[in-house]
Amino acid sequence: MSDKLNHQITEEEKRVYEVLDDLGIRYTVCYHAPIFGHEDAEKEGYHQPGLNLKNMMVRERKKEEHYLVVIKDDARLDFKRYKELTGWSSKMTFASDDDLVKYLGVHAGSCSVFGLINDKGNHITVVLDKYVTSADPEEKINFHPNVNTATVTMKVKDFYKFLEWAGNPVIKE
Repeated sequence: MSDKLNHQITEEEKRVYEVLDDLGIRYTVCYHAPIFGHEDAEKEGYHQPGLNLKNMMVRERKKEEHYLVVIKDDARLDFKRYKELTGWSSKMTFASDDDLVKYLGVHAGSCSVFGLINDKGNHITVVLDKYVTSADPEEKINFHPNVNTATVTMKVKDFYKFLEWAGNPVIKE
């Protein structure tokens, strides 16, 4: 893993740290080579202690309904299961890179709950898997800070504090 001296902090990443600092959330940052999925993290040994997750944005094909689904990093998104939980239609698809940029201010590979910082109109509904909702509030949880070359670790209870600040609708499994 690289150290901070070799890591160029982007404006998107800097904004995440500013929000967390303003909220009084304690966190650590691990810098690393780009991670595009669970396999990259496993191969390179970049998994951090705590909940390692992936964040996927999906959308209704014909409507402007968008969901950010937060699940275990090695899980597959079961559209039928989440349809029952969320009430979304059977015409869901993964959001395009254009949608990610428009609503979360990130590109594919860097999708994260921290993108909600850029969702000023709270258009995105966050869907939390039971892997997250059943976790101990003191457990550590990990997310990319809107770039895939770093991982932020904080406590689950602080993640909920961030979600409350963001103000987006949240559906919990």
